[in-house]
Amino acid sequence: MELGEVRELSFDEWPDIPDTIYKYRIWNDKYQKTILTERIVFMAPPTSFEDKRDCKLLKRYDLMTEKDIYEKYFMVSKKEHPNWTRQQHRKFARDWTKNSPLKNHDFVKKQQEEDFLEYDKRFGVLSLTANFANLDMWNKYSGNGSGFCAGFDPKILFNHLGGGGPVQYYDKLPDILHNDKFEVERFKQVFSKERKWEFEQEYRTHKFYPAPATIDDRQIEIPTEAYKEVIFGWNTDEETKGQIMGVCENQNLQVEFKICSMTNGQLEIKSLTNN
Repeated sequence: MELGEVRELSFDEWPDIPDTIYKYRIWNDKYQKTILTERIVFMAPPTSFEDKRDCKLLKRYDLMTEKDIYEKYFMVSKKEHPNWTRQQHRKFARDWTKNSPLKNHDFVKKQQEEDFLEYDKRFGVLSLTANFANLDMWNKYSGNGSGFCAGFDPKILFNHLGGGGPVQYYDKLPDILHNDKFEVERFKQVFSKERKWEFEQEYRTHKFYPAPATIDDRQIEIPTEAYKEVIFGWNTDEETKGQIMGVCENQNLQVEFKICSMTNGQLEIKSLTNN
């Protein structure tokens, strides 16, 4: 991607495509385990994210100049009154610019909030990572190493889900401008995170729903061939391992089972197949 270019990458354009991407899960959570028991992934709404800024960028109407506002109303006039003369469009734009609610702070704030709530109802994101051996992520997302990490073929998974790509990390998150096209706005929202999260090495896919999405809408079944690995945490008990192995067999998942071990605070991943 060139400097300053903002768009979603096609799969073949991804830099350093990982062989496998992962999702950390907790086995004793009935919703999280469905990634194996039912081969279901959940497209989460932005309001469910822990990060207060993740996918929560507001459209910056407050950055609009007088010229921006005039041009906006001029285009509105052309759309709503196609038979008007240019002079009539200009008068419409001048009149609305003079008394535009876009100059009112309270109106802009309310409009931003309404835009976000509508977006939240219709948008879903699935977050994964290329990092399968990060101690902080095991602790936070997989019950202090008592859960598991499911590994997927990124090409099969993202092609099935409709695309995706790597998250971009910034010292300052990009602004969503009033005239950003939907594709640009979507990219900035979904693939932008603050630099402090860079350790997660995150990859994402997303889905836009034309109407507010239900819980069922947000659950998507993925094909068996997308699964590659299941990694057990260092605190995963034998009963849980057996249950997970049984579920994978019942679901016909041709996965390699691996296990974490902890040595002096460092994680080591090894294959159970070779033991």
